[in-house]
Amino acid sequence: MQSSDRVLASRYGKALFLAASAKDEESRVQADLLGATRAILDVMPVLRHPRVLADEKKKKLSGALGGKVSPVTMRFLNLLIDKKRFDLLPAVIAVLGKLIAEKNNTAKAVVRTARPLSAEVQNKLKQGLKEFSGKNVELDVKEDPELIGGLVVRLGDWVLDSSLRGQLRKLRETINGN
Repeated sequence: MQSSDRVLASRYGKALFLAASAKDEESRVQADLLGATRAILDVMPVLRHPRVLADEKKKKLSGALGGKVSPVTMRFLNLLIDKKRFDLLPAVIAVLGKLIAEKNNTAKAVVRTARPLSAEVQNKLKQGLKEFSGKNVELDVKEDPELIGGLVVRLGDWVLDSSLRGQLRKLRETINGN
């Protein structure tokens, strides 16, 4: 994606967030968009095709969604069709998710671990990250046997690598003088 597309997606995402906030429907709009992306997979080639008229695209979209989404979501999707920016939808959804998380003072931490974490360890990790970041933290725990042992935590731009694999890499760099 080009940087100009990222800027546009950010603008559309902020505008959608403001429109949804005005009706207090941020979470519903986010859920609608995530569900809509699955529902419109079959008609996506038509929605992206430059020679298909906007009215035809709107009919296909309306048929695929069948009134399952809120009016705010439907107006936004129609706007993307009118402006010929439907390809920006995944990036707009990401921007919207970040804005909603900011509003709710939450952050998502991606945790890679060599072995499954118990509920107790997950709660301790969540509490520690909450104290560190000052935000409510949602954990996304994934198993990665390549880590050998330990875990890697990514919270926004911050990364903690306490995996055995990471420690071995640091040791190798130290020995090689890098």
